[in-house]
Amino acid sequence: MRIILIFFSFLVFGCVSKISKKEHSLYWHSQSAEYKALCIQAYNIAKAKLDKELLKDHNKPIAIVADLDETVLNNTPFNEMLLEEDLTYNQDLWSTWVNKKIATAVPGSIEFFNYASKKNVEIIYLSNRLVENYQPTKDNLIELGFPFDASTKMLLRADSRDKEPRRNELNDYEIILLLGDNLGDFHQDFFGKDNQGRWDATIKYKDDFGEKFILFPNLIYGNWEEGFEE
Repeated sequence: MRIILIFFSFLVFGCVSKISKKEHSLYWHSQSAEYKALCIQAYNIAKAKLDKELLKDHNKPIAIVADLDETVLNNTPFNEMLLEEDLTYNQDLWSTWVNKKIATAVPGSIEFFNYASKKNVEIIYLSNRLVENYQPTKDNLIELGFPFDASTKMLLRADSRDKEPRRNELNDYEIILLLGDNLGDFHQDFFGKDNQGRWDATIKYKDDFGEKFILFPNLIYGNWEEGFEE
């Protein structure tokens, strides 16, 4: 009997060990209702905050600044492909994916941005996709039904991944919301820091979360991975 139990334990734990941490994360993103619910919850909070801001008087045009990947656009299939084919992320692979224009919408995103657009709120997409990816990114957004016209601002990356210089280009607007899946989407104080430094900055800006900063779940990749060994 003891031999049977040992054999059974070997089978069970042997199978579990073959499932990587990344596979668990990807399965959660692609299959769990909790992931979708958290995204919808984030957009519900953003809408409630937007409605409050619309009741106020503002000296400048109000704007929402949104990251794209894993905030507006869902790239889970790309990351699943990397895992299945035992590939490591690189810019060429990423650009190939972007040019396919098949990213899907993060749950709740299309409804929220169209609501904001109808309220005449400026929507500014700010992403670390490269400037060379502008057209396929624009096409993907339009095909999914996101508001995007000739006046829409989409600030992509030319060199540095630090978004602060691009945010500083928006001084003509009153930014009422910043949406992102990475703390660096909100303020430069989060950029280039390790997890402890990013947590320290989180405490500094704790009152902004759920007010001006709307954070989306991303268990697949991000700055939190630095120093982490799979």
